[in-house]
Amino acid sequence: MITCRHITALILDYVIGELDAETALALKEHLRECPDCIAFLATYQKTIQATRSLRYESLPSRMRTRVRQFLQAQIRGSPRSG
Repeated sequence: MITCRHITALILDYVIGELDAETALALKEHLRECPDCIAFLATYQKTIQATRSLRYESLPSRMRTRVRQFLQAQIRGSPRSG
């Protein structure tokens, strides 16, 4: 039996089609009966669609600068392996 907690753990594998048939079937059965998980799945799918449509070039230059500065600070602050 799949619970709402299982749904959150399996959602990515479900969306990209990497669940085994038995688990996918159990997940679909749960979705038929759980409006909260249906809403969660819909939101998850819309989030994936939105992030796929984003392009670095479409960001305002000020935002690109801030993202670049943030990433550089993260790289400088990360521990070095050695």
